[in-house]
Amino acid sequence: MLKLMKLELKKYKIGRYFPGILIANAVILLLISGIHVAEQVDGGIDVFQDYKMAFGVIIGFVKITFVIFASVILAKLVIGEYNAKTVNILFTYPVRRKKIMAAKLLLVSLWTFATVFLSGLFVTGGFLLADASLNMVHETLTAPMIVDHVLRMLLNAVSAAGLCLIPLLFGMMKKSVPATIVSAVILVTITDSNNMGFALSAGYILPLVFAAVGVLAAFWSIRKIETSDVL
Repeated sequence: MLKLMKLELKKYKIGRYFPGILIANAVILLLISGIHVAEQVDGGIDVFQDYKMAFGVIIGFVKITFVIFASVILAKLVIGEYNAKTVNILFTYPVRRKKIMAAKLLLVSLWTFATVFLSGLFVTGGFLLADASLNMVHETLTAPMIVDHVLRMLLNAVSAAGLCLIPLLFGMMKKSVPATIVSAVILVTITDSNNMGFALSAGYILPLVFAAVGVLAAFWSIRKIETSDVL
């Protein structure tokens, strides 16, 4: 499995997405700072009433961004193989089809986990630096708050690692790249949109449920791949 994942890394040069990750993080930071500035100019309202709300917004932005990002990579690694007919060559290898596909999905899942967690740390650090200058949150930050936030980021990274696989279920139906990406957008809009600090993934249980659903969706997507013909 590890060898297959290394081959996929070499084949698709996933490292080239690194500049895109940095740009996405910078945009998220600008958006969060922009929200605060816009609210202050408009009505003097503290949009981030406490750190729980602020950290929830950060987790939501990061998770939404990189689950959609993952759907683009997933579409390229899986759906793109079908559209380009290169999957026919891929399936001539002396390796089970499910193992080949599992390596692709595991690679995307691990990539998503790493980017969501590390980006969450990066954006949080940038936010706290900006907060020190702009005083965006009128609350004293404590060590337990930071620990809780890191745990929530870790939990949501696990959730994202599973959640990012669900769009494959829709993409495989018609071997459609747009369907894969659009379904990812709709999915994270439902699960991670933050409304005054509330989101479906804000707790500790639902993120794990979403992760489990993603794994089941991935299994369901490739369940018949050993016997189905490739056109």
